Amino acid sequence: MDQNLEMNKKKFFSKILLFGEYGIIKNSKALVIPYKKFYGSLKFSSKLDNVQKDSNINLKQLSKYIKNKEFVSNKINTLKLDSDIENGLYFESTIPESYGLGSSGSVVAAIYESYKKEVFVDLEISDLKLIFSLMESFFHGQSSGIDPLSCYVQKPLLVESKNSINTIDIPPQNINSKRTLFIIDTECKGNTQGLVEIFLNKLRQKDFEVFFENEFVVATNNSITNFLERKYEDFESNFIELSKKTFNNFQEMIPINYKNLWMDGIEKKDYYLKLCGSGGGGFLIGLATDLDKVQKLFPDKKIEALYRF
Repeated sequence: MDQNLEMNKKKFFSKILLFGEYGIIKNSKALVIPYKKFYGSLKFSSKLDNVQKDSNINLKQLSKYIKNKEFVSNKINTLKLDSDIENGLYFESTIPESYGLGSSGSVVAAIYESYKKEVFVDLEISDLKLIFSLMESFFHGQSSGIDPLSCYVQKPLLVESKNSINTIDIPPQNINSKRTLFIIDTECKGNTQGLVEIFLNKLRQKDFEVFFENEFVVATNNSITNFLERKYEDFESNFIELSKKTFNNFQEMIPINYKNLWMDGIEKKDYYLKLCGSGGGGFLIGLATDLDKVQKLFPDKKIEALYRF
C-alpha cells in the first residue's frame, strides 16, 4: 500500500514581486509579498508516480549541486537529505512554473528549512539571501536569492538595495474600497532568462540607460514609498507613470495579446497595467478605481483582487 506522508506540514507559499521589475537589477527598491494561493511542500512516497519521480530526480541533482558549494553544503545536512531522497522524497507544488511566482524558490526554501544544521538556525537575512542565491542558481544559472528568501520568511520584503533587505508590514487593506490592485493571469508562460538578456542589451544603449535610471527607477521607488506611507494619490500617479513608461519602453516584455488591452487602459483611464516580474507571460498587475467595472469589461479574463486600499 502506498503511503504518501507529508514530511513537513509547513507550506512554502508563492510570492509576487509587486514592484521592482528590472529595476532591482540596477539597485532600485523592490517590494515582494507572499501570495498564498499557491504553495509547495516536501513529501514522501513509497511508490513515486511519474511527476513525483521527476521531482525526486531533480532533488537528487540539487543535492549534488549543493555539495559542490562549500558555503552552502556545510550548513545543510546533505547525508540526511540524500538518504531521504533515496527513500522517496519529492516536492509537491501547485505553483505554476515560468510565472515568476517562486516555483524554484519554494523548493530551495523547503530544503533549507528541513535540512539546515542546528547551529545555523538564526542567520541574518543577508546571510540567508546569499545561501539561497547559491542554491537557486542550480535552477537559473544566476539568482538574487530574493524569491527563496520570500518563500522562506513568508512575510513582505522591502529591498532597499542589494545589501539592505528587511521584512516589513504593509498597510492594512480597506476591504470595502473599490480602488484595487489586481492581477490578471495571462495564461501563458514567460521566459525570464531571455527577457533579462533583452533588458541588459537595452541598457547598453545610452538613451535607454539614462531613461531607466532617471525615470523608471525613480517611479518605481516612489511607488513603493507612496504605498507604504499610504499616500495613495501620489501612489496612483506613480503607478500610472510606470504603466506608460513600460508600454513605451518595454514592448518586448508585454504579452502580444495584452498590448491593446494595456493601451486601452491608459487611454480610457479605467485601469492601468504594469509587469509582474520579468513579463512575457505569467501575471500582470493592475490598478483600478473600480475593479467591478474592469471585471465587467473583461468577463473572459482571470482577474483577481490583490489589495484594496
